[in-house]
Amino acid sequence: MKSYLSTLIIVLAFSSCLNSETPIEEPIDYDALNEIEIQDYITENNLNPEKSDSGLYYILKEEGVGVSPTTTSNVTVYYKGYTTDGVVFDESTADGTNFNLNGLITGFSEGITYLKEGGEATLIIPSKIGYPYYVYSSFAGKVVIFDVKLLTIN
Repeated sequence: MKSYLSTLIIVLAFSSCLNSETPIEEPIDYDALNEIEIQDYITENNLNPEKSDSGLYYILKEEGVGVSPTTTSNVTVYYKGYTTDGVVFDESTADGTNFNLNGLITGFSEGITYLKEGGEATLIIPSKIGYPYYVYSSFAGKVVIFDVKLLTIN
């Protein structure tokens, strides 16, 4: 009788844990949230961007001349990075910064390949090709925007 009572108490204890009142958190759908944020930004700023297969939105202001770089090219680029609410988080000098494109976030690298020397664009980058939710960054999971000018292909 004593072992039966002990077994009953253990079963009741475990079953009460299974019936927890704590709700299970649904995972955040960053793709959907980013898309809403991008569409709002496009509408508020009266933009008409192109959209690539990767999800990059881009506005070519000036194509430039010559050949386009590849995603493994070394380039010198002027850039200004900011959020959809206009907060600037990074900017190069007017002389630009040298980069190897294969070491940068995917959306930035891809966007530069649409330009030729002297070309300018605005890149609207969702987190999946920018700063995904799982990376250590204050921009993880957020949309970022870059105004870029390809100065030279090195």
